Amino acid sequence: MAIPSWLTACVNFFTGKASENEVSVSEAPLAPSVPAETSTQQDLPQDLPIAISPIDQPEIVSPESRLPEWFLGEIPTELLRLARANCEERVHRQILADWVERYGGEEGRLMCRFFRRNPILRDDATTWQTLSAMEARLVAPFSDLVLGIGDQLVLPLSETQNITMGWVPPGEGWLGNCTEGKTSFTLDNGLWCGINSVTQEQWQAVMGNNLSHFNGNHENPVKCVSWNDVQVFLQKLNDVSSRSGFLYRLPTADEWDYINNGGNNSPYEFYISRRCRLDLTDVSSNDLSSTEANFNGSYIRVAASDGSHLDAIGIATKYILHPLGMFDMHYNHDREWTSTLKGGVCVVCQSFWDFDGGGLMATCRNGEDPGSRSYDLGFRLVAVPFGE
Repeated sequence: MAIPSWLTACVNFFTGKASENEVSVSEAPLAPSVPAETSTQQDLPQDLPIAISPIDQPEIVSPESRLPEWFLGEIPTELLRLARANCEERVHRQILADWVERYGGEEGRLMCRFFRRNPILRDDATTWQTLSAMEARLVAPFSDLVLGIGDQLVLPLSETQNITMGWVPPGEGWLGNCTEGKTSFTLDNGLWCGINSVTQEQWQAVMGNNLSHFNGNHENPVKCVSWNDVQVFLQKLNDVSSRSGFLYRLPTADEWDYINNGGNNSPYEFYISRRCRLDLTDVSSNDLSSTEANFNGSYIRVAASDGSHLDAIGIATKYILHPLGMFDMHYNHDREWTSTLKGGVCVVCQSFWDFDGGGLMATCRNGEDPGSRSYDLGFRLVAVPFGE
């Protein structure tokens, strides 16, 4: 059987025999040409809706269509296929990293460290990484291999404020609960989600005002903002976000539930991690105490211990993390706007700090008029690269 040319070239390269027939980017067999992607705002359709409802979802772009031009050859394509097919074996990623470092120029030298990193473990903070916007864009086509739970991305919101996003890997999960019935859900492409609700200082930096009822601490989540207000906020962000190359939007209701469930299909009502900030091991259960979350502690869930009642919104990051590294998905809590529209109202997820623990179940949804500025309404951002 004839040996494929790409395999011969790889053997020559990794055995040091490539001096006479060295493979370069220009010489490697290329896949069909794909226009280079840029990160300018002009690349977006001018009428792209900032509020993304299920019928207005941006066109799904596969990671392969965003591969850098220097990667579009027979050799790297096959190395990538082998790395994905044998994801538990690091040797394939190491070989791919060597190729990327040698032929990818400055981008390749920057990317290869992600391929060479230790296994990404949710219970070991030493494996987590914080990426810049440029790094996150570079590794986006390879996110299934190089990103994991616990990784974070820092993006600009304004000249003075940044936002920290946590990685949400793609996967399959379940929405709903055992009583009402569960439906399957698939997140095809990973995304970045704010580890906190948008805070008052972040809102102030973008909008120049603070509508919150509890406005004594700028680190508190912003409240009393309508869905319509949020669209203006998003428009302002996306008018200037070409600097980072990411599109900010609200999550859909299903995305919000998937994130809240920790991206798994367990039957629990509350999704929490270990109490240590450096360990995201899933210890979800059907019990919840107000020592773990901000709600009326006189009305605990199931076998949990009685707790206090703060009777107000709390500082972001006060309570424990959930299994994807987000704060306050159950635990502070406000109701959060989503991009999903249903019957003329906007779907909001979760209950809030003045209710009992049952209102904090992962499946709690209701609807609000898009103009409502109820004192418990806030929101959380997700971000995806332009073109996704």
